[in-house]
Amino acid sequence: MTRLSAALIVRDESRFIEGCLQSLVERVDEIVVVDTGSRDDTIEKARRFPIKLRHFAWCDDFAAARNFALDHASGEWILYIDADERFDVPDSGGLDAVLADDSKVAWNLRFHPRVDWTPYAEPRLFRNDRRIRFEGVIHESMLKGIDRVGLADGKVTGTCDLILHHLGYEDDQAYKNPRNVPLLRARLAHDPGHLYSWWHLGQSLRLACDEDGAITAWTQGVAVAAGRPPQFRRLDDSLCALSLIKLKTKRGESADDLLRQARVLYPRHLALQWIVARRALERGDFDVARPVLEALAAIDAETFFDPEIAYEKILFRYLAKEALALCCFRAGRFAEAARMYRQAAQAHPDPQACEVKARLADLRAAT
Repeated sequence: MTRLSAALIVRDESRFIEGCLQSLVERVDEIVVVDTGSRDDTIEKARRFPIKLRHFAWCDDFAAARNFALDHASGEWILYIDADERFDVPDSGGLDAVLADDSKVAWNLRFHPRVDWTPYAEPRLFRNDRRIRFEGVIHESMLKGIDRVGLADGKVTGTCDLILHHLGYEDDQAYKNPRNVPLLRARLAHDPGHLYSWWHLGQSLRLACDEDGAITAWTQGVAVAAGRPPQFRRLDDSLCALSLIKLKTKRGESADDLLRQARVLYPRHLALQWIVARRALERGDFDVARPVLEALAAIDAETFFDPEIAYEKILFRYLAKEALALCCFRAGRFAEAARMYRQAAQAHPDPQACEVKARLADLRAAT
């Protein structure tokens, strides 16, 4: 009996394919690899592993390619994965327990979207059921099918400790623009409420050095997000607002109104809290900055998990600690400043600089 099938679509993934397949061997029962037109040695490398290889003529539709892979998977469960991702099972018995749970139609995995980012919950494991199929030419999703099957069969989606690490965003992504931008515009013409596509379109235009186009896309995304009822609002709806705030600040343009709006919509958003605290520190408002920085500095970057959103780990590892040290120093709390500088030094790319500042704080404390 084939219990778990991994299904992936590939094209020119020579850099990543072996690492992906190695992470799947001995963990899944079947690996379905669908090639959509590779011109490098991706398939040659893939054939070194026990895979079921199929070919699909690319038709500018990610959902169509994904569904073709599903059609050739024989497992009871499907693990949806990409070549630039790695599957990790932290507990050897955890996977068996997940697959044996009859109450679940699907599972959220802990998904790390980039190297050294915290994970969020991503639905990547679901039952092999003809009623569950992908939709969308880009940023395809099977959530509607999962919801329908769950409702019809009385099953729910769970969250487990299985992990996916995504490695593919560490390089310049501009080379994907000729494919992605037309697909994103087509997706948004059909589904203008798809927030991630507004963010991705803006990001693609920014990479193409079209900052004005990026601002237009992200502004539209902000408007869509602001119109969502509070009960359907998620932290990751903030991507357009956060990117717009950063770009406007970089260009020397005011983003104060946008930041205030975003803080009202997403009060739990830690990156927005960080921006507010940093601005308060710059203007000398230590009473506003300090409690936020203390809360951020207390977070363990290696264990933190928010199901809705991921954060860059350096925020918790040393950025918040270093800012808190500066806040304490400027407020005359020199012993605390020295302690926080030394905590920041443990993960800081320039620990010596932190130690120098800590010694200065020690001297001030002594006098």
